[in-house]
Amino acid sequence: MTFKEVDLPGRIRQAGGATLKEAGEFFGWKPRSVTKSAADFTKDQLLAKGWTKERLLNVAEGYEHIARITPRNPSAVGRAAQLREIAKLFD
Repeated sequence: MTFKEVDLPGRIRQAGGATLKEAGEFFGWKPRSVTKSAADFTKDQLLAKGWTKERLLNVAEGYEHIARITPRNPSAVGRAAQLREIAKLFD
């Protein structure tokens, strides 16, 4: 897949109606790290922002594609893992 095919900004917009920057602020994404864990969120808080389990997993998958395309990307793997962990709040 290419960056265009992954369409991470589109996945994020579709998921929570947010921009990449807004999602980054909500989830605590920094250039090389993630500052929030699943413990920092509630299911109700996520739903209020439009994030469902399926949407979280879709964006996580997008970040996993980005990590494969650019293995030296310092943030993609961490963001994917964080979103998958947060998605477990819906189980």
